[in-house]
Amino acid sequence: MSTVSARLLLDSSSPTPASLWNTPRSKGHSVQFYEEDSYLLEGLGRFIGAAILAGDAALIITTESHRDGLLTLLGSRGLDLKLAMSEGRFLTFDAAEMLTKFMVDGTPDAALFAEVTGNLIARLASTESGETRRVAVFGEMVALLWADGQLEAAVQLERLWNQLGRTHSFQLHCAYPLNQFSKEEDRKKILEICAEHSHVVPTEQYTALADDQERFQAVLFLQQKAQALETEIHERKRVQQALQDRETELRDFLENAVVGMHWVAADGTILWANKAELTLLGYKRDEYVGRHISEFHADVPVIDDILEHMSRNEELHGYEVRLRCKDGAIRYVRIDSNVLVRDDQLVHTRFFTTDITEKKQSELALYRMAAIVESSDDAIISKDLNGVVTDWNKSAERIFGYEAAEIVGRPITVLIPPEFLNDENVILAKIRAGERIDHFQTVRLNKNGDRIDVSLTISPLRDQRGSIVGAAKIVRDITAQKKLETKLHITERLASVGRLAASIAHEINNPLEAVINFIYIAKQHPEASEEIKRYLNSADQELRRVAHITQQTLGFYRDNSEPMSLVIADVLQDVLTVYEHKCQYKTLNVEQRIEPSLTLNTVQGELKQILSNLIANAIDASKENGKIIICARTSHHIPSGGSGVRITIADNGVGISDGNKQKLFAPFFTTKTAVGTGLGLWITKDLLEKRGGRIRFRSTDSDPSGTVMTIYLPSV
Repeated sequence: MSTVSARLLLDSSSPTPASLWNTPRSKGHSVQFYEEDSYLLEGLGRFIGAAILAGDAALIITTESHRDGLLTLLGSRGLDLKLAMSEGRFLTFDAAEMLTKFMVDGTPDAALFAEVTGNLIARLASTESGETRRVAVFGEMVALLWADGQLEAAVQLERLWNQLGRTHSFQLHCAYPLNQFSKEEDRKKILEICAEHSHVVPTEQYTALADDQERFQAVLFLQQKAQALETEIHERKRVQQALQDRETELRDFLENAVVGMHWVAADGTILWANKAELTLLGYKRDEYVGRHISEFHADVPVIDDILEHMSRNEELHGYEVRLRCKDGAIRYVRIDSNVLVRDDQLVHTRFFTTDITEKKQSELALYRMAAIVESSDDAIISKDLNGVVTDWNKSAERIFGYEAAEIVGRPITVLIPPEFLNDENVILAKIRAGERIDHFQTVRLNKNGDRIDVSLTISPLRDQRGSIVGAAKIVRDITAQKKLETKLHITERLASVGRLAASIAHEINNPLEAVINFIYIAKQHPEASEEIKRYLNSADQELRRVAHITQQTLGFYRDNSEPMSLVIADVLQDVLTVYEHKCQYKTLNVEQRIEPSLTLNTVQGELKQILSNLIANAIDASKENGKIIICARTSHHIPSGGSGVRITIADNGVGISDGNKQKLFAPFFTTKTAVGTGLGLWITKDLLEKRGGRIRFRSTDSDPSGTVMTIYLPSV
């Protein structure tokens, strides 16, 4: 044996037992497991090198890196591989390329394999002299299949090598990296592989041991390690099962959570959604998941803003949006989100969706109701069951004069006159009983203390449980309505009185004419003395005055409403004729200062009624031997604008006290308790204002006392 062969075969640094590599066997199928490539190459160098040095043949079917490493190693030890190749004793092939020659649909074809590899081995085994050479074969094709996950194909290929060994003489050596068998389920497979080989070479950790004692210790260590691994595997299975159970529980929790959830990728694609989310919007999973989030948002600027937040990996909290349901309905939702980031990259954004449609609709309804309440002409007030004001709208401020800040929190009784305080107890009792009060007419006080006629509609207020917690009150100011009703009532009374007066005057008129005629006949009697004629003349004058008054009374009722041109002096004289006897009875001096030819275009009956009311009041207020001055002239400064007539009636009577001046024109207010109706000045003011006129007065009840009433009537 040469120096090279001795160094190659007996190198003590080799981690593989020399009994395997001294000379290749004529037949055999060994397998080696390794952790480091250097250990594999060292063993292969001894195996292939021994065959070449012995004059036998070698076939290597391996990966490119292992082929290059093996050739370098053999060359460095003085082996002339080129000579072996030229002698037809050494062939190399790429393992992956060789697989393509006999693999069909992921499975090694037995016939193709036998043809391809059988021909190679037969060619290497034959010589020119007809002798048969032994052949050493190293193959990594099974290792490539195993690494690619084709486990069944790898085992099947091992069996095909064994079948080929029955017809061809060769020593086959296979190798697997141990890291391909790191899983527990690989135990069965590694045993299956070992069963297909005649010799198994463990990794360098075992074969490097020097003697049996070290090997026994190593076996014991491996047994203990295996037991520890078994225990660890069992514990890992338990933990893994617990994690799986926990994951299943969490997945079920998320899938069936009452809050809608969905995950969105960085590009806006929906990755996952739970049942609550799909039920809320009415979509099936395949109609929602995989679609872009913008397809389900009703407002483009909103989704643009959400996507902008996502691009910055920002969270959202309490963000209100509108989502479009499958049936076209719009639902209001509040979304919260957080982000999952790995290696500074957004994995997905998790959205939590809370349906606030009913709440939003309630808010909108409240806003609309609040707008209605604030724009209502009626005062809308709410109070609790103790009668304390809780709400107060703008119309309430206008009607009662209190700002909301002044009245809210105070008892409603500040608006109730003392004589009506008991009404509040009755109202609250009915509200507590759940009763409604409709159009209850009463009187309330404003901030200034003025009385206001109001109509109240009051309803119970209930909370979400249906319990009565207060009352809502609609207050309508009916003061003007009451005034109109009073006016209508007075007008009806006046019309009734007028009809009665006209009827009486009509009935009196006929007898008066008869009596006047009789007096005229008596005055013509030849036997009547001068004294009797004088009496008859006086009676005739009085009767004619009565007849004139009767005609005036009929004129008040029969006068039409069409304006006409009136001579003011004539109208005043007609009215004074009615009150002539009263003036004589109180010995009043009536002084007239009438502008000559002063006329006015107006309704005669209304003007006479106005003057009659004012003159009657002046007469009633005057003392005996008093004086009344009546002035009438043209005025170019009518308060309502333009020109017209100003008539002044002044007396030096008792005057009007300061306390009565504010109430002077109120209906039914009178200081003449015995004979007054309290309607004269109120009717006078109403008639004047109806024609565009005005009335002013000044008065004093201190010495010298008296009253001046001035009326203005426009020319047109």
